[in-house]
Amino acid sequence: MTRWLVGWALVVAVGAGCAPPVADLKPTLAATDAGGLWFASAGSLVRSGLRLVPGEPIAISGDLDFPSGAGPFPAVILAHGCGGIGVVQTAWAQVLRQWGYATFVVDSFRGRGLAEVCTSAATLTGIQRIPDAYGALRVLATHPRIDARRIALMGFSHGGSLTLGASTVWARDMYATAGQPSFRAFVAFYPSCNVIYPERERVSAPLRIHSGDVDDWTPAAPCIELAQLLKAAGQDATITVYAGSHHGFDAIGRGYVRLPNVESGAACTLRAASILGPLLSLSELRSCRRKGATIAWNPDATEQARRNVRAQLAELLALLN
Repeated sequence: MTRWLVGWALVVAVGAGCAPPVADLKPTLAATDAGGLWFASAGSLVRSGLRLVPGEPIAISGDLDFPSGAGPFPAVILAHGCGGIGVVQTAWAQVLRQWGYATFVVDSFRGRGLAEVCTSAATLTGIQRIPDAYGALRVLATHPRIDARRIALMGFSHGGSLTLGASTVWARDMYATAGQPSFRAFVAFYPSCNVIYPERERVSAPLRIHSGDVDDWTPAAPCIELAQLLKAAGQDATITVYAGSHHGFDAIGRGYVRLPNVESGAACTLRAASILGPLLSLSELRSCRRKGATIAWNPDATEQARRNVRAQLAELLALLN
């Protein structure tokens, strides 16, 4: 296999400036490691024409925090949306720690020199971030205060699409080969479910989707269809749809906002022969992509989602014998 598949998860404390070279990073975490960290992705997926092909690991940053106590703790890796880390991830991380979970908020943009991809969706797709999540999993599993058998991935919007891709058996077989840790559960908030590829029909661990019924950026309907398809095939997948809820319904304090410049694929149904493509050409994408989408906090839906996720994680990350 090529070197990218080895994808050593390596870490150092995050400092100022550019991402450190992957070759300079440490391979494991110590009991005292927390806060800002750099680690290596489990390879990368780069564009080659209309396909994605395996590439070398890249340096990715994240922020690791623990609840009170000695551990070892179950953990949740959080993946941000197209605008980068914001109130959604920081609020959920705080709540998760109150429930007794360690949190690792991963920044897929800093190491790539990106600020956002909301206005240019083709710059980086959720599928291309799958190696980031598995790199985070590998390094987190080395921490003495983490229970490597009980780690979940939780993503939002663009990070929710990453979570869908990471949940596939394909992703596990690609990035969690023999001796590597695998995810115990996947929680995807308002992901885009209208990108159809064969690999998404088999999940490697339970998948829980959460969507808003009036989301005009990543509509709930394709996610309902996906959950029904998976369930009918005997896969462990469910969806919860929140009434009167827009995209980002858990973005605490954010009022109703119309974003005129973001790219939306809500009107698209995209089919690919595989998760790696061939991808649609830019001209094909332009035929269905639109500009503009709505975001709005819904306090009731946020509280409902917290209750639901707390119960889901308690069940799915329960202690093993």
